[in-house]
Amino acid sequence: MYFYKFFFLIILPLFVVSCSTTNNVATSKQSAKLLYDAAIQEANNKNYENANNIFQSILEDYPYSIWATKSKVMTAWVYYEGNKYDNSINIAESFIKNHPENELVPYALYLIAMSYYERIFDVERDTRMTILAKEAFEKLIYLYPNSEYSRDSKLKVELARSNLAGKQMAIGRFYQKQKHFAAAIRRFQRVIDEFETTDQTPEALLRLTECYLSLGIQTEALRTASVLKYNFPQSTWTIKIPKNIMENIIKK
Repeated sequence: MYFYKFFFLIILPLFVVSCSTTNNVATSKQSAKLLYDAAIQEANNKNYENANNIFQSILEDYPYSIWATKSKVMTAWVYYEGNKYDNSINIAESFIKNHPENELVPYALYLIAMSYYERIFDVERDTRMTILAKEAFEKLIYLYPNSEYSRDSKLKVELARSNLAGKQMAIGRFYQKQKHFAAAIRRFQRVIDEFETTDQTPEALLRLTECYLSLGIQTEALRTASVLKYNFPQSTWTIKIPKNIMENIIKK
């Protein structure tokens, strides 16, 4: 009997400690989630500094919880929403480096790409952000082709490509006006070679036609005009094909 009492007295404290530990873990998880939800609410209300302060407290007080991991990405999101794009990129890149297998990695990549994309202002003056955005979206598509961010990334890649093509068109038009036709041709041809699927291609074909005509290269002018008419019959640029070239195309 003494043995059973002794055994019971040993086991009972362990049981109490075990229950207490379990309760503490559950309470911690609940507290971390409540803080996380509060931070999201603050961010949605545009109280970005408050949101990041709450996320930081989760990282410090509950560093091994799932909410701490989520908070790292959400901190990048809050910086993005607050137009602090470099901070967003740095934090998202750090998250990817430290959690390469985490399910939130595609979202972190998307935040990086968007942080470049939001700074595309005037592509005719600076193409750097356009190129960085395009490359970041392409990386996301390549690594996670089936992610929920893939479709939007593909659309933005095409927009970025169109912007880059527009830069080449602007330079080409400048050279054309200055009567530097060979230089203009190189720019317009680059649009066709590298950005064929963009909305800049019909104009590039027309400008090529005009440049070849100006240089007296009739056969190339006819060739490019024919490509324009065949591929873009309803384009506003097609109806601007010089009349004599259009007549030759019809005869063919």
